[in-house]
Amino acid sequence: MGKVIESSRSLAASASAGGGKRVQTRVRGKGTTGFWIFLCLLPFLLFFGAFTLWPLLATVVYSFFDWNGIDALSAQNFVGLSNYLELWHDPLFWQSFWNTLLFALANTAIKLPLSLFLAIILTRKWLWFKRFFRTLFFVPIILPVALAGQIFTFLLNPSNGALDSFLLGTGLIKQPIDLLGNGNTALWTVILISVWQIFGQYMLYWMAALQNVPEELYESAQIDRANAWQQFVHITLPTIAPMAIVITLLGLVNSLHVFGIVVTMTSGGPGTSSYVLSYYIYEAAFQNLPFRYGYASATAVLFILLAAIFVIIQWWLGRDNTQTTRQLGGGRA
Repeated sequence: MGKVIESSRSLAASASAGGGKRVQTRVRGKGTTGFWIFLCLLPFLLFFGAFTLWPLLATVVYSFFDWNGIDALSAQNFVGLSNYLELWHDPLFWQSFWNTLLFALANTAIKLPLSLFLAIILTRKWLWFKRFFRTLFFVPIILPVALAGQIFTFLLNPSNGALDSFLLGTGLIKQPIDLLGNGNTALWTVILISVWQIFGQYMLYWMAALQNVPEELYESAQIDRANAWQQFVHITLPTIAPMAIVITLLGLVNSLHVFGIVVTMTSGGPGTSSYVLSYYIYEAAFQNLPFRYGYASATAVLFILLAAIFVIIQWWLGRDNTQTTRQLGGGRA
């Protein structure tokens, strides 16, 4: 009997010792896990600091200097708020500002309804060849912006472009139309071409949002004899509203960064009718002599503030919809 008791005590002691080791292992494991998490994030943090955070801070610093971007930065070049005051009184800056805002608003107002309409069509069960049409509408986004701009520059050429040749051949117009050479149509032409290239990306965003609309809601609406428009207004829109806010503000912010298509198609012309902020910054920093890197940095800071306003609006509009987004359920093919 005594041997049995001693054996039980020894087993209990070994068990408690083993449990202590497991606890110690868990504690050590937590510390080790944190180390590995930091180690995995370290490359991202280094790249983020080197290519995002540091350039952003440096741009703010450079904006207070009259610097050409080549010579050494010195206290003698410090001009304080002079760059910002010059911007404030520069008519070309304000024209670029309003053109950028017009581009962002018009581009978003056209591409979002168009891409939503196509997304609804391409998620219908009765549609055949869904993958083919999805690929067809997404292909333009694959083209580089510069290549798309060059293609449409040739197509819209008033001398031998395909569009004017077709319209003249069919008798729809009597003389060539120079869409890119007219100050009233150049910016709007660039906006429409930008929509053609980018709307496929937003079509995918809408398709992802539509996957969260429960099929049972449509079935119930059909039983109640609701037509397609009533289903869209009373089921689709309220359900995807949280995602719609995010997609809309994402479209606005991305539209502010227009540059490549303006450079390749109009170079800010004719005259200055299609100047945008990014092209204005590019010319001040790299095109016009002497280079005005500090002045361009001040413009970039104001550009960043404009984009930040839209981000703040997105946060303000979307903060109350987080819970709603989590509650969305269901899905359909």
